Amino acid sequence: MSVSILNKKIQFPENMKAAHELILKAKKGEKGNKTGASYALPAFNVTTYQGIEAAMEAFEILGSSGVIAFSNSACKHFGKGDALEGLEYIHEHVKFRASKSSVPIATHLDHGDNIGEQGRKVIRKAIETLTSVMADNSTDHANKCATSLKVNIEATKEVVDLAHPKGVSVEGELGVLAGVEDEDTHSEISTYTDPEELREFLTTTGVLMLAPTIGTMHGPNKGKPGDKVKLNIELANTCLKLANEINPEIIFVAHGASTLYQQVVDYAIANLESLGDLSSEAATWKNFVGTDWNQIEGLIKNGFCKINTDTENRQTYLAALLGAVKSTGSKIDIRYYEKITYKALVDSYVQKLIMAGNYGVWHEPKINVNEFKLDLNL
Repeated sequence: MSVSILNKKIQFPENMKAAHELILKAKKGEKGNKTGASYALPAFNVTTYQGIEAAMEAFEILGSSGVIAFSNSACKHFGKGDALEGLEYIHEHVKFRASKSSVPIATHLDHGDNIGEQGRKVIRKAIETLTSVMADNSTDHANKCATSLKVNIEATKEVVDLAHPKGVSVEGELGVLAGVEDEDTHSEISTYTDPEELREFLTTTGVLMLAPTIGTMHGPNKGKPGDKVKLNIELANTCLKLANEINPEIIFVAHGASTLYQQVVDYAIANLESLGDLSSEAATWKNFVGTDWNQIEGLIKNGFCKINTDTENRQTYLAALLGAVKSTGSKIDIRYYEKITYKALVDSYVQKLIMAGNYGVWHEPKINVNEFKLDLNL
């Protein structure tokens, strides 16, 4: 069965690229005219125009390659309930913003599926409006189980055949990732990726980006408080080796890669406790568990070059807002609160880009990356 080859000659609007093109540079360790250690592109899931602007500013501060991702629920939010209309708004806004940028940007549909009627409509619209799509056909949500390998392959290959000729890169998923990201991205089950199934999946579908399931989770509660999330590193390395043998241009993606910024949690708890009887909300913050960064860093060093983050940026935004309300809750000026939450988002994005090594790719950073510190008290 033939596979569709990604058309790399397609020209997207100014400063916009297929996600695969940018991430492949990271896998090869390319920064400017130099080649060094591989790094990763954090794909930032955004849900507001403020999030888009903050991510763009962070990319420009650091000279980073940028991937901005949109879930189905985010698309619906932009479109006032209509995901298809939301994709139009996203396309026009990012296209204009990218034309003013100093760095190239990729736009990505996160967890699109090609099984249900609405999912098919959204993913086809995304192929027309974004530069990269995820064809996550790994889960049968109606029956709360994994789809068969046959169904996953057929549904994913159909998307590849539609997207690759248009230069739009495709990410597939094999195995089921547990947890809750939002109302449209959640699963109560989890299954590890099977290496033998992976070989068939990659060779038959032709996807160039793959999200294996190795123990990461969506959402703010990735384990028990006090315990580190344990990833199956041995399985990850087995899958990476297999994929590189098939095609060294295949990119591996770590979903659920949000870490936990303890200083952000402490800041939120302190402000919640000072606002009155909010002890239950403070307790919830105390129970948040992120993915251990040392393990994510290990994945990056071994070849995972796209890491998806969302929760940590939402947490940072909310913590900054709580601090602003506690400090000046009677200030009747939306711009004041937006300025504070915007800066918090920029700093959260900058922090993760530095951690992932994605800086100095297109120009020298405008800040000293070794001295940067995410601190909401500032």
